[in-house]
Amino acid sequence: MKEEHRGNTEFYHKIVNSKLTLKDIFSDVLQKHEKQDGERLFMAGTSTTTPSPREMLIEWKKPWLFVRVLMAGLIFLCLLYIMIMQGFGAYAISPFAFFGSAVVPVAVLLFYWELNIPRNIPIYEVLVMLLAGGVISLILTGLFNGVVGELPAYLAPLTEEPAKLLALCIFLRKQKRHYILNGILIGGAIGAGFSVIETAGYFWNNNFDLNTLISRSLLSPGGHVIWAAMYGGAMAMVKGDNKLKFENFKNLEFLKYFAAAFALHFIWNSDFSILYIPFFLDLKYLMLIIAAWLILLTIIKKGIQQILYITNSTSAVKIAIPSVNMELYGISGIYAGQSIPLLGGKIVFGRDTIACNLIFPSNTAGISRKHCTVIADGKSVWICDNSSSNGTFLSTGEKLQAGMMTQLSIGQKFYLANIDTMFEIR
Repeated sequence: MKEEHRGNTEFYHKIVNSKLTLKDIFSDVLQKHEKQDGERLFMAGTSTTTPSPREMLIEWKKPWLFVRVLMAGLIFLCLLYIMIMQGFGAYAISPFAFFGSAVVPVAVLLFYWELNIPRNIPIYEVLVMLLAGGVISLILTGLFNGVVGELPAYLAPLTEEPAKLLALCIFLRKQKRHYILNGILIGGAIGAGFSVIETAGYFWNNNFDLNTLISRSLLSPGGHVIWAAMYGGAMAMVKGDNKLKFENFKNLEFLKYFAAAFALHFIWNSDFSILYIPFFLDLKYLMLIIAAWLILLTIIKKGIQQILYITNSTSAVKIAIPSVNMELYGISGIYAGQSIPLLGGKIVFGRDTIACNLIFPSNTAGISRKHCTVIADGKSVWICDNSSSNGTFLSTGEKLQAGMMTQLSIGQKFYLANIDTMFEIR
């Protein structure tokens, strides 16, 4: 196995088994990286440097650059702070207001950019989304506030979250933005832009209060930059390969994450406290940050599973993960000709984009939301029908009893609803 594949082997295996943690995602932060690694990152995303689906997993590395950028930004802020203390006035305060507001949210945004395994969005487009998306979402917020009137702080989500959502949809509306990780990145860009402008505004309105700027910057990883990333990923999930449609806004899977972001924002702005913490203001905010990242982790898992199971990247998975003895092969249907390694764990078939990791389009005839589950333990393969409406069958025509595990052997075939959606164990 090539050296660059070795570091991701366990990572991909955990994704397949749904055991990924935030620690796994951040595990390369302290690893040594060559200058060329950063150069390759910044060149990605153009028509000539975007990897094909079969290649996107091969050379991808877990996020690391964002921490270097964060450290450099913090050092620069320290120098500006020294200038402020030495009486440089506006010459130091003006750049401090901008960079102090931007360093942490932009670092989080770079994390999303590095996590975007398809590498199909170049950094200059991310910067455009950051700037334009932040301005557009704030303009929309102002328009909404003009309609509903002045609201108390805890009701700010009523105008701010819909405004960010509409700005997000401007950049996510096209078919080419069909990966869940794309949605996380685009939502993060809109949220980061909103956060930067809002924090700079608070700094100026509070008479250049450094404590306000520092506190808001430290808390920003749990604010707009992650709330918008949550429902950005969810919107990309339900939109799929299609252009954005009005029906996507009514999808329950999207609404779950939008409601979660709304609730987190509501609690964040609510006037109550738990325990004071210097700079972070209160324990409440730390708890909300942790909750937001755990929710985002579920979407990240879905995004990487989408790359593993839905795209034509299975050949890359075989390179990344050795000792694959059995695989699921599509005989007919939308997965015909595709091979999916059975690495251990379970594969859930169906139309539910949250609960399933082998997903069928919502208009696929005969397929239930959670149709059936295939479980592999490295030695044996089992299948279970999940009380589907149209049943799961062995190739002999035998209908599986709902909720009962049936062992499959190599060479055995089964189908969902009818023989137009058939798979084989190989």
